[in-house]
Amino acid sequence: MRRLLAFALASVALAAPGAQAPTPSPAPAEAKPVAGSLESIPPALLDQALSVSVHASVARPAGEVAWEADEVKYTIPGTSVSVRMVGSDVAVIITLTPYRSNDGGLVLIAQGQVWYKDGTAGVSYRTTLDTINVAFGEPILFYPLGVDAEGAAPLSIAIVVDRYTPAQPEPPAPTAAEAPTAAPSP
Repeated sequence: MRRLLAFALASVALAAPGAQAPTPSPAPAEAKPVAGSLESIPPALLDQALSVSVHASVARPAGEVAWEADEVKYTIPGTSVSVRMVGSDVAVIITLTPYRSNDGGLVLIAQGQVWYKDGTAGVSYRTTLDTINVAFGEPILFYPLGVDAEGAAPLSIAIVVDRYTPAQPEPPAPTAAEAPTAAPSP
């Protein structure tokens, strides 16, 4: 106890009269990468990374596209990735967990959740859960609101899971000395 008290008194004696000890500033909080972003994948696992491309579209009865959206997420086998699409009358959440299959393709555990306004009946909810065997790059079609008798769907979603390939850097633009000279046209 005496040593602790002596140390405390020595610390106070070293400080100038009336001076306050500087308070350490808190360490800046590191921003966590967003789930599904390329930055969320550890660099050591980038060679196993998968890209999940989602294209959603809403068709009008005449067949014209009223709305469409594209989104790309990244994951690794065994890790789920979710895509959320929210509109004024519908919300869709798709969660995919890819696994490598023995035949060199993928096994996807796919869960879909759909909330939608059903006229005057209020809000309705549907959910699906499927296991799907697919090849890399093979499109999967999902119709969260179903299809009509003619096979048309008010909302269609195409999902493609493929191997991630880093973007190739663009070659540098040629300098004036390296630029080819144009031959005169005939």
